[in-house]
Amino acid sequence: MENKFKISVFTFSIILLTTLCLVLFFHQPPYIPLFISYIFTFNIAYINKYLFSDLLKMSVNGIKRGINVMIILLLIGALVALWKQNGTLPALIYYSSKYLKPENLLIMSFLVTSVISMILGTAIGTASTIGIVIMGLSHGLGYPLPIVAGAIISGSFIGDRTSPLSGNVALLSDMGEISHHNVIKSLFITAIPVYIISALLYYIIGLNIHIPPHDSYLNLRDIILSSYKINPLLFISPFLIIVLAFLKVHTKTNLAIAVTISYIISILNGYSPLFSLKVALLGYSSNITEFKSIFSGGGMLSILPVIGVVSSATALSGILEGTGIIKSVFNKAKNIKNSSTAYIITMLLSTLMAIIACNQALAVILPSRIMFDTFHHLDIKKEYMTRAIADSGIVLAGIIPWNLAAMLPSLALGVKVTSYLPYAFLNLIFPIVSIIIIFIENKKEGLLSIKTKNQIQL
Repeated sequence: MENKFKISVFTFSIILLTTLCLVLFFHQPPYIPLFISYIFTFNIAYINKYLFSDLLKMSVNGIKRGINVMIILLLIGALVALWKQNGTLPALIYYSSKYLKPENLLIMSFLVTSVISMILGTAIGTASTIGIVIMGLSHGLGYPLPIVAGAIISGSFIGDRTSPLSGNVALLSDMGEISHHNVIKSLFITAIPVYIISALLYYIIGLNIHIPPHDSYLNLRDIILSSYKINPLLFISPFLIIVLAFLKVHTKTNLAIAVTISYIISILNGYSPLFSLKVALLGYSSNITEFKSIFSGGGMLSILPVIGVVSSATALSGILEGTGIIKSVFNKAKNIKNSSTAYIITMLLSTLMAIIACNQALAVILPSRIMFDTFHHLDIKKEYMTRAIADSGIVLAGIIPWNLAAMLPSLALGVKVTSYLPYAFLNLIFPIVSIIIIFIENKKEGLLSIKTKNQIQL
């Protein structure tokens, strides 16, 4: 492919414009712009002398890498439906309502999810457990769901980015060739101020949200008690999800176990095996008129549009990687001469990969590979490189509508990414605070360097 850099820039520009315009301005589902981008990129590569068969192979290889994600999506759909059918979700909402009061719901949603995410080390695990419960309770209380979802996403991603148990942190450690401890120590430098600012914002907003009448709060609990048989069996599935996630059991296996247990519990609670299977596939329809929207939904069939997003995104990523379009546009970044620029460019590259490649892993791996030598030659701490990636691609992935890191929690919470995006304060604030702190650190290091030189001269 001749003039690969110019072709890469042109291709990236078209992909970005197509996805941003169609999703954010024309409110089209993400699979439409991603499929258009895939067809466009396929043709660009074909015109530039790549064989049709090779491009198909690249596409298939990309989709193969997304199969696990598709399975996870289908399992989430089945799990949510079964939880609504057998009473697990209503039971969790009932007991959570004793601690999550209407007066403090927003700030507590952020704090509770942040604690769970630090324990689990995964945003999707947090959203699929306590996140679903908080959303159900919020819905019953009449709270604005996008704001609550934003607080949940913020809390979920503090662990996804910072927890010692997070796969992202392990990947950062590997790619930066530095110890796990040093990575986490560096990540907390920006995590602490961002967390405090986010908590304050949710607290202030929570004070100004109109709290529904207390009788609707009590009505929800009474309806749950009268409509469902709450028993200890209902808590086995969510409890195991947390335990197995803590033990680092793969998400797919974890969810498969949860679905199996939930299916068995549905049968034990009096539902027929065939009906429960139908619920897992098609979703559950509740008979509770007043709160029907809370206790209905889910099912594998509801996941098909998201499967379309994953298929298009992974096929597109396969061609971008296979043709070298991604690497060629990043090679220019190797000419950087100072630490602040290197830090910001790393953030931009990681963010761009989160937008183009639609997953967090590539938002970590590719910028690390490209910028590693630059940080080494400029004698910049590798911890700065890993922090730049953590504060950009990893957290921003949670608010990019077509990124898997956003689609999975969004699916679990039942709120569109574009709806909760303005309220995911932690994700939005991280890059800003990170840039401010790196300039402060560089200024301090510069002053220390000058002071040391003066002492030597004296």
